[in-house]
Amino acid sequence: MDATPRRSRRALPWVFSTNFGEGLPWSVLHQMGTEFITERGGTPTQIASTSLFHLAVTFKFLWSPVVDLFGRKRAWIVAMGLLLGGGMVAIGAATTAPGFTVFWIVASFFAVLHATHDIACDGFYIQALEQKDHALYAGVRVAAFRVAMIFGSSVLVTIVATKSWVLAFVAAGVFMLVTTLVNAALLPRPPAPTAAPKQRTEAPAFLAAYRTFLAQPQAVRVLAFMFFYKLGDIMMFAMSKPLLRDIGVDLGHRGLLNGFGTTSFILGSLVGGAIIARVGLRRALVPMLYLQNLAIPLYVLMAVVRPTFSGVFLIVLVEQLVAGIGGSAHVVFLIQRSRGVFSASHYAFATAVVSLGSTLSGYLSGPLNEHFGHPIFFTLAFVASWPALVLVWFVPKDPVEAPLAS
Repeated sequence: MDATPRRSRRALPWVFSTNFGEGLPWSVLHQMGTEFITERGGTPTQIASTSLFHLAVTFKFLWSPVVDLFGRKRAWIVAMGLLLGGGMVAIGAATTAPGFTVFWIVASFFAVLHATHDIACDGFYIQALEQKDHALYAGVRVAAFRVAMIFGSSVLVTIVATKSWVLAFVAAGVFMLVTTLVNAALLPRPPAPTAAPKQRTEAPAFLAAYRTFLAQPQAVRVLAFMFFYKLGDIMMFAMSKPLLRDIGVDLGHRGLLNGFGTTSFILGSLVGGAIIARVGLRRALVPMLYLQNLAIPLYVLMAVVRPTFSGVFLIVLVEQLVAGIGGSAHVVFLIQRSRGVFSASHYAFATAVVSLGSTLSGYLSGPLNEHFGHPIFFTLAFVASWPALVLVWFVPKDPVEAPLAS
């Protein structure tokens, strides 16, 4: 009778370690990869093309039921973590090849492993914690992810500035392997889902993972909101490195800025998670989303005024703080749309919708930026956030019921 309370007992260490393990591969692909192409003289279109790595996350729902139906999510986390550690070393080796072709090939395979690891981690989180603790730990999840981003975008980029890309990616791989060993030691063993695995291996049950998600109330409205939630924010992020480079912020200073900016984001995510745990998503979602998106015009200001580094520093810190607050609300909203036994599949489907918007907006950011220039581009990024600012008033803000539960 004590099994359920134990799910949330002493959860902080493994919640942090698993989400750090999710964030580090993302940072390798989307931060270190972006910095690598930027430093090697890539065009804005080539830099923005790193958004295509999101395609693995976009389509991970196609194989996410495999993680639900075969084996335990705990085992998937450990196995994928080991493969990701080796993959980071392989990317490091690819940076020694001329051009970007080998890097793209290796990183694309790595992106599939990263997406599969995400499926297992997200499903495990939903399964292993009580529902009331999802909001409580949302800030910790986002914070851990961003700590990994600090490691990738600041510590490892600084290594590049003084040593080499190979050493930086190898260091990332070693740290990923250590993180995986920590996860293997810390992860609890939650009760198995109530549905019988043999019944769920049939094709109809496989398709039920998608059918049950789409059967939720106001599904079309929910999907549209998921798609638009971070659209403007992703466009802004995709071209932030070229903007900083063009206004005179060099690689070493960008690494420093990444570290402080991510720390600000972590603070915002922890504050956001605490607020949601206290007042609930129903009251918190609207103001948190508005805070996140109304900060985008700060980058328009930066593109026009071209401030000194101290001004850039202040703008980035403020924008990242409110982005962290909005990110916590985003995580809780996605979790609340995920049901019971198909938790990994539902969360993967939800994040796939988000990733589709991220991939499209991120990829188009390069050509748009080249054509219009920084000031108009970042204005367009703000305009892209408007649909979410409207839809947030009409989407359900309470947890979806779980009809699969007994």
